[in-house]
Amino acid sequence: MFELKIALRHISARKRLTFFAVFAVALAIAVIVVLMSMMTGFTEELIDSTVENSPHIVVTSSDQDEDYVHFYSYYSEQLASMDGVEAVSPVFVGQAAISHKDNAEGVNLNGIDPVAQDAVMRISDDMVSGDLFALGRSNNGIVIGDKLAEDLEVVMGDHVDVVMPGFGESSFKVIGIFDTGTSSDETVAYVRFDSALDFFDENGVASRINIRVTDPFQADVVADMIEADTGLDAQSWIEANSEILNLLNTQTLIVWIYYGLIYMIAGFGIANTLFTVVMDKKREIGMLMAMGASKKNITMIFLQESLILGTMGVLLGCILGYLASSALSSYQIDLPSEMYFGLTTLPLKADIMNYVYAVIFSFFINIVAGVYPARKAASLDPVGAIESD
Repeated sequence: MFELKIALRHISARKRLTFFAVFAVALAIAVIVVLMSMMTGFTEELIDSTVENSPHIVVTSSDQDEDYVHFYSYYSEQLASMDGVEAVSPVFVGQAAISHKDNAEGVNLNGIDPVAQDAVMRISDDMVSGDLFALGRSNNGIVIGDKLAEDLEVVMGDHVDVVMPGFGESSFKVIGIFDTGTSSDETVAYVRFDSALDFFDENGVASRINIRVTDPFQADVVADMIEADTGLDAQSWIEANSEILNLLNTQTLIVWIYYGLIYMIAGFGIANTLFTVVMDKKREIGMLMAMGASKKNITMIFLQESLILGTMGVLLGCILGYLASSALSSYQIDLPSEMYFGLTTLPLKADIMNYVYAVIFSFFINIVAGVYPARKAASLDPVGAIESD
């Protein structure tokens, strides 16, 4: 018990050194908490936008020379009955040009059943004008993204011309506008499934079958099962976005290395403080050893000092980190979407695990930082220490 009293006396005796050591740890914790909040928010936003704005699994023909899935109704029923599959939507996709007055843009024209497609991709949640389900009641209705509408200078109720060389031209009425925050807002347009087939002069085929699964992170497993049971090609969102996911994993590793370097800098601050105390308290350490204190007792004194300084720094750092994260999250910081995978604002997510990781890592570094000064103190010769100036 006397070790703790001596440790507290050392800390209180050198207030300036104590302040800078504690502040170094606190600043490291605060920086790490803010960065981890950014990283957590960025990762979750990116995965959520990827999962919610694209099918979990896309099923196409296994024949690379075949553009369409024949007997799509049969396969849709088979897929809908499989374990893990939540919703199924056959889609016909063709490239076309949409024009309005003097404006023209190339798009992927998607023929869909609005109810089935919404069950897969939740498009109705992204509607900013009109009604997605009105497609089911309109032979010439079209739903487009807000950026495409802006480029074409159209509003609800306007008519646009859809042109495809070799297939003629058709006029469609804008009955809905959506905003997903992704590139789909300027490259995708939805029409009714049979309207798309008529426009492209096809019958009884689908370009692909979109699937939503109950657990998005098991999409690879379900995709493998689909390929085994149907003979069709099935690509999960995980496989389709493997480059992004690998980038996130690499980025996470680099960030953790960065965290470690910051903690090490803070740890050196504590080690420097304790080493200064050892040099300053040589006579006191020698007297304690002469009075019967063991090397273990001396070691414990300085390890406890390291823990106390670290604890003070952790508590202050968590408070500073929380305040900084709250302040940043209250402001909308715009980002260039082309650089951050479609994210337009800086996302922050205050996750309790960020604080847990910071605390655990910090305590580990603090213990390591206290080992050398503690061993240095314990190795002092009692007589030499007492006689030192």
